[in-house]
Amino acid sequence: MNYNYRYRLKPTESQRETLDYHRDTCRQLYNHALYRFTQTPEDQGTVKQRVRTIRNELLDLKNCLLPTSS
Repeated sequence: MNYNYRYRLKPTESQRETLDYHRDTCRQLYNHALYRFTQTPEDQGTVKQRVRTIRNELLDLKNCLLPTSS
């Protein structure tokens, strides 16, 4: 039998803010990709082709949402 270990995180306030920011970014990115997929007409290819076109846009979308490090 396989057991999954659980660990309790106790982040500091700044770590919590960073985690919340990244979680929110992932949520926005997922929702936008899902929206784009549902708006893509079915005549633009198979499901795999439509998923690939949206997947190729993800890096640009993620770069827009995440701050640049200077």
